[in-house]
Amino acid sequence: MRFGRRIALSTVLAILVLGVSAEGASADFPNKPPTVGCQATAEAVEFGGECFGAQPPTPPTQPAADHPWLTAEPSTQPPCMPYETIVWAAPSGQPGDGVSGTLWALGQRLPILYSTPQTDFGWEFTVTCGDPGTIQYQTIVRAARTPSPCSTQTLLTACLPGYDPSGFLAAAEGHVPAETIVLDPTSTGVVGVPVEAQLSPVPSAAYAEVDVAAPDLGDGDPAEILHVVWVVQATPEVVLWRWPDGSTSASARWVPQTYTERGTVGASLVYEVTAAGYWSDGVSVHDLPSVTVGSIPLTAQLPYSVEQIQAGLG
Repeated sequence: MRFGRRIALSTVLAILVLGVSAEGASADFPNKPPTVGCQATAEAVEFGGECFGAQPPTPPTQPAADHPWLTAEPSTQPPCMPYETIVWAAPSGQPGDGVSGTLWALGQRLPILYSTPQTDFGWEFTVTCGDPGTIQYQTIVRAARTPSPCSTQTLLTACLPGYDPSGFLAAAEGHVPAETIVLDPTSTGVVGVPVEAQLSPVPSAAYAEVDVAAPDLGDGDPAEILHVVWVVQATPEVVLWRWPDGSTSASARWVPQTYTERGTVGASLVYEVTAAGYWSDGVSVHDLPSVTVGSIPLTAQLPYSVEQIQAGLG
């Protein structure tokens, strides 16, 4: 009879957790091109007018490391003493308080529970001896989870899940356009007449999103997956101009002083690349340390000659 009750307990608990569906949190991109407005069921991150959403973790596959699974059904071995045990509720990615109504079972009213990404919920039972023995529900047990893409032994400044400098640089390069040089006068300069230069398109910050699936090492539950978003930012630095007479400057304005045939105007531009990481625990978005990734050098050149209109000038 005791065995039959324990089987009933397992069956009822399995029934209790069925039908608990997961609800995700994600950023919504309402318009194209990207908009400065972010809409999300949890939180979103805005970079350069574009929204990046951090998805919630997958459902936990086990209670956190500091409160392990019940690995066996309650049993009574002679000599028998009454004892208490906890049965943890099945995991769900659904946020909330972990309680979803009640159900009449085992001759008593039991709450319907589910474990959330941040809290494990369970039933505490008292098991008594005798024939038949009894399994008496006592209370709801809550135990905090601390999901994190890095273990508790990792310093916050060293928590860089999925950090990949070469991959980040490659992602940023895919968003940095090639540059061409535009000059005024357009084709040939004149000694003493200023030449105005610019790059086309005008250099501006570019962004790339790199998604990483990281195991939950904070709870010691590596089968639970956390979504990490790295937003890679490429920022243009000062352009160095090289003129047909061999001089260089940071200014885009040059006044030719000598006749130059078949010269060139060149430009060197460097994008400095940084990355900022974010991850969601299902309720809020957490920052990861911002890091310097590297740089992307770009060059452009354009043939350009300088005429001398009046003899003796230069």
